[in-house]
Amino acid sequence: MSNRPDEEEDDPYNARIERTGCAQENEDLQLCFYDKKDWRLCAEEMKRFRACFQANAKNAGSRELKASQEQQEKQA
Repeated sequence: MSNRPDEEEDDPYNARIERTGCAQENEDLQLCFYDKKDWRLCAEEMKRFRACFQANAKNAGSRELKASQEQQEKQA
């Protein structure tokens, strides 16, 4: 285990989030959950992260996520 100060920067999860272009939205969502301990209370943060993620078609799964959302809207 390394104690390098830049260890967090080498985290593969953080690197993937940075590539989505939605790092700030993800951080807001994580902080909301940390503060409230209940994902249901973070619906607005989740919507902002999801919208950001979907806006970047290069994100893995973004097309599938958008198609799923459109299907749900049709059923509503």
